[in-house]
Amino acid sequence: MFGRSSTPPLFVLAATLGCGGIIAVPAAAQSPATISVDSALTYRVTTLAIGGTADCSGGGTAGIQVVDGSLEQMFSGGIGGPIAVKLDGPVQIDCDGISHAWSGNLIAPGRALPNDSGGMVTVNLSQGSTVIATTGSRPIHIVS
Repeated sequence: MFGRSSTPPLFVLAATLGCGGIIAVPAAAQSPATISVDSALTYRVTTLAIGGTADCSGGGTAGIQVVDGSLEQMFSGGIGGPIAVKLDGPVQIDCDGISHAWSGNLIAPGRALPNDSGGMVTVNLSQGSTVIATTGSRPIHIVS
């Protein structure tokens, strides 16, 4: 019951490792990622220019996605149903802790883009399948 243990007490092992140069150093905390979107979209007949700023740290890259974008269809005499919009291709930034301007083109697959409209958009910043920052739903409008 009170026999000798073959393992040294934990504090002795820790002291031995500490003297040998193996010291645990906490990893530096990454700063939180951020993303913003400009409310004005520039009309370009077949696309709308969209942009903003984003930053992240930790290395690698992060992708920007418009995950919920829509414009109200404007026409003489009223407003029609919403027009879904999305980016026409990938947009990425470096995760180097520096704020980067980003830009892309919104398209409305199968629909004509209005030249005078407004709506809402949500933009995410993701690394792989993990969303690291979001704008939340933001108002947008088209400018010529």
